[in-house]
Amino acid sequence: MSIIAGCAAIVVWIFDILPLKGLIISSAFTKFYFPLCHIVVGLILLFTQLRLNKNKYSKLQNSEDKYRSLIEQASDTIYILDLQGRFTDVNAAMCQMMGYTREELLKMTIIQIIDPEELKIDPLPKKMDNEGAPVIRERRFIRKDGYIFTVEVNVKRFKGDRIMVIARDITYRKKMEAGLREAELKSRTIAEKSMVGVYIVQDGKFTYVNPRFAQVFGYEPAEMVNTFAVEQILDESFRGIAIENVRRRIAGEVESVNYEAKGKKKDGTSNWVEFYGSRAEIEGLPTIIGSMIDISERKKTEEELRSSEQQYRLLFDSNPMPMWMIAKDDQTIIAVNDAGAGLYGYTKEELIHKNAKVFRPEEDYEQQLEGYRQEVKNWDSRRVVRHLKKDGSIIFVQIMSYDIIFEGRPVRLSMTNDITAKLKAENDLKSAYERIQNHINSIKDMAWKQSHLIRSPLANLQGLFILLQDDPSNAELLAHIQNELQRMDTIIIEMAQEASYHD
Repeated sequence: MSIIAGCAAIVVWIFDILPLKGLIISSAFTKFYFPLCHIVVGLILLFTQLRLNKNKYSKLQNSEDKYRSLIEQASDTIYILDLQGRFTDVNAAMCQMMGYTREELLKMTIIQIIDPEELKIDPLPKKMDNEGAPVIRERRFIRKDGYIFTVEVNVKRFKGDRIMVIARDITYRKKMEAGLREAELKSRTIAEKSMVGVYIVQDGKFTYVNPRFAQVFGYEPAEMVNTFAVEQILDESFRGIAIENVRRRIAGEVESVNYEAKGKKKDGTSNWVEFYGSRAEIEGLPTIIGSMIDISERKKTEEELRSSEQQYRLLFDSNPMPMWMIAKDDQTIIAVNDAGAGLYGYTKEELIHKNAKVFRPEEDYEQQLEGYRQEVKNWDSRRVVRHLKKDGSIIFVQIMSYDIIFEGRPVRLSMTNDITAKLKAENDLKSAYERIQNHINSIKDMAWKQSHLIRSPLANLQGLFILLQDDPSNAELLAHIQNELQRMDTIIIEMAQEASYHD
């Protein structure tokens, strides 16, 4: 009953019910019920405070559990220090990274895991009480096994006496950075010393050119960087091509291009260059990185070669002698002039790409093949062979050859001369000579026979003359006969001697 009365008094007082206030403050009520009200209110307040403390402790415990879970599961190393640098908490990642157990670390200070040599030149601050923004820097830690490595630490001081540090092993990153620096140094050195021009283009201008690139166009590198549009170094007839090629790469239509262009040097003279360029991105900007070579000498050589080829082609095609170009490896006819095709009764189109066997009788194939196996280095090499015409008739040709390299392929350049008529004439002349010789021999025989036939009666006359000498009655006649006989004998002897000269 007293508890109800006390509670009623509290309600009256809270809601300010004036008629009942007088009753509550009366002496009787105050004497018996008001102290009881204080007891009830105190109990209620005590119960409420106990409930609030329990809820607060529960929330704090949950928060602590979450904090511990986050710390332990974090991939980065996390540790807590007090203001004297002692470890008050470490996570598993910290233990793994340093090679210590949690219990060992909680007995240590931060100084014990920092490289002593680093502390000599970069000691820890005397007071670790800086509050505010986190401090990020690098430190060299030393593991339990003595291995020294580099970490990046993020230090944050919280209110109170706690300092939280997040550390990350950056050994691999430092190695990569060192490798990148070395690679960049090597690349720059190569670019600076290269005999090939190197360039980088952004927003239509050169952002980098190496010395060789600038030299080709008669500039210093500084004169070309971020000063004028890239097409300025080209002849006006090629600027449209250059602008289009730049646009296509920047737009991503093509990744790379390769083209030749006529350049324009600083002094206004022209040269020829060849560009190789690819699309890339540098600092988020579309970029063209490429190389360039000066091909002026090559162009000059090509022009001279074209002129030489034109002259050669003119000499080859218009030569009245049949000429051929035949591959040595497979005896394919690569080229033939009109005289060559006409000699054998073909058109040029019929002969191109045919095998040279088409000109030889089958029994001469091996001889022909053996000829192509040999090297011929001068035009003095001449030989006479049998050839077949399109109609199957055989002709004799004299071949003059010379081995050359044509378009990277061993080729035999040949010139043929039809000597069929010449050989026939020589054979006819030989036959005529033999007939004449036979005729001369027959004359010689006849003269020999005649001389003997004539000398026989002369010998008889000489004998008669000796007999007439016994009758000197006609001395003058005898003298005359004797003179004539001697003269005839002389003539016959001369005839015999002349006939013997033809032997």
